[in-house]
Amino acid sequence: MASVQFNSKNGPKDLATPTTADPEEGQVKIHRQKKTLAELEKEKWEETHRIAVEAKHVINPQTNHKFYIDPKTGYKVMTALLHTRRGYCCGNACRHCPYNNENVGVSPEVKKENIRRGVQRRREIEAIEGKPRWADGSDSSESDS
Repeated sequence: MASVQFNSKNGPKDLATPTTADPEEGQVKIHRQKKTLAELEKEKWEETHRIAVEAKHVINPQTNHKFYIDPKTGYKVMTALLHTRRGYCCGNACRHCPYNNENVGVSPEVKKENIRRGVQRRREIEAIEGKPRWADGSDSSESDS
């Protein structure tokens, strides 16, 4: 059985890099390397970006925004409001699908049936709440941010 040795003098934000001490005995020593300032800043930026994108995706429904531009990829991304108002999973593996991607990877017959039910659900919602302000095809710049 191989034993693992740790060099813990470098603190909690270290990276572990395995190196073989004695290949015949199968022992492995772990040498720690501190993260650079650039690596820590990159991690902080990625976390901040992730939070910002998630916040944009669940934009207040009263603002009636349909899309936002993802600052990292530049893609136009649908908000949760648009996903929900559609009434069904489109099957395109959208990253924040409120329908748990139920139509991703299913047979075409199952997908058609799920979409049929979703369209019916959307019609029921629109009968109660009315059509959304942007359902008439108008596309003002303020509703797309």
